[in-house]
Amino acid sequence: MGQVVAVLLNVMVLLLVPLGILQIHTVVQTHNELLEVSAAAAKYVSNHGGGSDAEVMADVRSFVSRELAEKSFSLPDGELSVRITRTRAADPVLWSHEDEFLLQVEVPYPRLTELLPGGSETMRVERYGTINIMDYDL
Repeated sequence: MGQVVAVLLNVMVLLLVPLGILQIHTVVQTHNELLEVSAAAAKYVSNHGGGSDAEVMADVRSFVSRELAEKSFSLPDGELSVRITRTRAADPVLWSHEDEFLLQVEVPYPRLTELLPGGSETMRVERYGTINIMDYDL
């Protein structure tokens, strides 16, 4: 009787793995990587500031791409969405001391299997930060 139960469990596992039911660790790992990369990007912006919105956005996108490449986590450029906006600014142009910002990094939800239809859900992480660099250091 024990062997029959073991065989049934083995067959169930073999059927469920290709369907993606037991591959939830992929989603958790992707979310953890996104949290880690967004924290590093927020720290980068806090410590470097910038001369304009376009400069900061370009720096953040290249930083996030480098971080993902180092982690062997590759995404096509169209799938990675990075947005950064200032929530409070002392100067309308410079990103400098005491400016506050919101960083949003978004990737598509990982597809666990090709057998089930996938939606267009995304996984998003938001980080708030403050610029720590003075105007004269830029």
